[in-house]
Amino acid sequence: MAANPDEELYQALIRDHFRRPRNRGSLDPPATSGHAHNPFCGDTVRIWIRVEEGRVADATFDGRGCAISQAAASMLTALVKGRDVDAVHGLRRALTEGLAPDGPPLPKELGDLRAMAGVRRFPSRIRCAVLPFDALEEALEGRG
Repeated sequence: MAANPDEELYQALIRDHFRRPRNRGSLDPPATSGHAHNPFCGDTVRIWIRVEEGRVADATFDGRGCAISQAAASMLTALVKGRDVDAVHGLRRALTEGLAPDGPPLPKELGDLRAMAGVRRFPSRIRCAVLPFDALEEALEGRG
């Protein structure tokens, strides 16, 4: 039986972000960074952001781990550039709710992160998709 065409497209998008990550590398000060680590699988992500006038002016990441965590970090850094800091917090909620077993479809505002929709079938992998948000929130709080 052939897979759902949307699912195939999403899998290809995840592979593409994993193999050719966007925004990989660090940012020089006055950027802040946040770090997140999943001790169960070893994935790690650090995100650097530069905020100017209440907006994320730039965002980059580095890390290592599975295709899901690293692709999600690539997708997230591309998504938040230019966004109002207050709006960024709602993105995590939209992703988390959409990855719940009976959650709503992932909204268009998540951009490429909608490719993570298939992760809901694998509850242990949801943490991988959300991990970059932990690093981003730490960077936004200036704790990194």
